[in-house]
Amino acid sequence: MIFPGLLLVAQLVAGQPTVSFSSEWNVAAGAARSVNLYQSTSGRSYAVQTIAWSRELTRDLKLIGIPGRFAWGVEAMPVFAQFEPSRIYGVGFAPVVWRWNFPPRRSWSAFGELALGGLWTSQAIPEDTGRGNFTAHWGGGVRLRPRGKHSLLLAYRFQHFSNGNQLESNPGVNSHVILAGWSHRS
Repeated sequence: MIFPGLLLVAQLVAGQPTVSFSSEWNVAAGAARSVNLYQSTSGRSYAVQTIAWSRELTRDLKLIGIPGRFAWGVEAMPVFAQFEPSRIYGVGFAPVVWRWNFPPRRSWSAFGELALGGLWTSQAIPEDTGRGNFTAHWGGGVRLRPRGKHSLLLAYRFQHFSNGNQLESNPGVNSHVILAGWSHRS
C-alpha cells in the first residue's frame, strides 16, 4: 500500500488536471460510556467537546476497492469531563487524524477515520496510572447537508486511552462515543 502523500505527489508529477481539495472544520460534543474490553476499566461515563480541521490530499481514488478521498487533519479536545465513578477533567489533542471521505450523495456524505493523540487530566485515569495518556480512536459518521457547505454532523467512535506501557501497569479505558455537531466544508 502506498502512503497517501505519495499518491498526491504522483498525481501532480503525472500532470493530471488540477482538482480542488476540500478543507473541513467541525465542532462536536458527545457522550461516552466505557466498556470492559481487552482488560480495560468499565463503568465510566464522560462527555467530550471536539474541534477539528482536515484537508483532502488526494483526488478520487480507490483504496482496496473502496472509492473516496484521503484527508489528514488535527483535532483538539478542549473539554473532557468524566462524571462516573469520579469527577475528572482534562484536555486532549490528536495531531494525526486520517479520514476517508466517501463519495458524497445529494443530501449527505459519509466518512471513516482513525486518529492518534494524547489526553491530559486533572487526576489519573484509570487510577494508579498517570495523568497523561495516549489516545486512539476509530469510527465514522455522516454529514447531513441541509444548507450547502454547512451540515449537521453525526458520528460514532470507539475511543481508547491508556499510558502506553509507560508505567508498571497499563490499564486502559475503551469507550463507545456518540457525537453530534456542525461541519463546514470549503
